[in-house]
Amino acid sequence: MSMMWLGGLADHSMQASSAASAAQQQVHGVARSVKDLEHHVARLSLLNQALWELLREKLGVTDADLERLASEIDLRDGVQDGCITSGPLQCPRCQRVSNSKHWKCLYCGLEFEKPVMG
Repeated sequence: MSMMWLGGLADHSMQASSAASAAQQQVHGVARSVKDLEHHVARLSLLNQALWELLREKLGVTDADLERLASEIDLRDGVQDGCITSGPLQCPRCQRVSNSKHWKCLYCGLEFEKPVMG
């Protein structure tokens, strides 16, 4: 009888070890994904900065111009949160659905006013 109990204990120990190994692999995968995302964000930040400096130099636009437009784009989804969020938006002219990331209808070209976009 005690052998059955010990055998059951060994099975439980192997299951726990297998579960711990699977959890460890999952944590390793998540850590790798986070590292990849951090690299992509750093690269995008570098490219954004290079593009901005090029535009500022070649077109003579100012930081205030950039901030104003960023704020306008931020408000297109109706929430000033520093993020661009997409969502469906029905055009008042053609009634087709566009994405709130856009400042005009993709189908008929109507430029949206801010109240329509919110």
